[in-house]
Amino acid sequence: MIDAKEARTALIESKIIKSQKIVRLIIWLTVPVLILTLGLAWIFYAESYEFIYEFISALGNIRSFDLDNINTTSRIIMTTGFSLLAFLNLAIAIFYFIRPVLRFNKLKGSLYILVSAGAALIGVPGDHPTLSLFHVIGAFVFVFSFALVNFVQQLLRFSRKHNMKFEKKAFDFYLDMLIVVIVFSLMILLGILYILDNTIGLAGPAFTVPLWQKILLIFEIIAIFVLDLDDM
Repeated sequence: MIDAKEARTALIESKIIKSQKIVRLIIWLTVPVLILTLGLAWIFYAESYEFIYEFISALGNIRSFDLDNINTTSRIIMTTGFSLLAFLNLAIAIFYFIRPVLRFNKLKGSLYILVSAGAALIGVPGDHPTLSLFHVIGAFVFVFSFALVNFVQQLLRFSRKHNMKFEKKAFDFYLDMLIVVIVFSLMILLGILYILDNTIGLAGPAFTVPLWQKILLIFEIIAIFVLDLDDM
């Protein structure tokens, strides 16, 4: 027979797994919302979008970047999409805060609050005559906190696996290590490129900050799908 202690342990494990599945599902849901938002905004952008030279947030401007065309449809799509992303990430944060069974729930909840705040502020047009500073802050917070939360979740999981000194390291151990290194490196690289571009200027399409912003975002999306249940 299963004694009371074993039954209680089994119940706790069941609650943990259920909570992990729920939060991972919500996290995964943010990806199609983000991709659909950016895809539709790109399609309806008021001019030809320069992938290498324009920031993602240009899609949500009141007017297009080069031709100064009115950009109403794309702006509405960006505002709506990032408002939804802000709501989803806030829901993730709240879920972490109310689920102490999840490891490092307060740390992860706090990071998702930052992602939510950044997404909400991105909804403000970057060329708004009085509120553009909020957009800049939001874009910075969203991109780096989005990268940071993936980095932290992978790093925490990687650290636990690394401490299993007497167990054979599985493939996902090395995959987590690779993701941790790539995301962290891209975060640092983007920061360096941004500083250099605003001090000495950068030449050549391979070094544009908007391009590396998108590369970081792509790897952030990949990192989301690499997260397993134990990363939650």
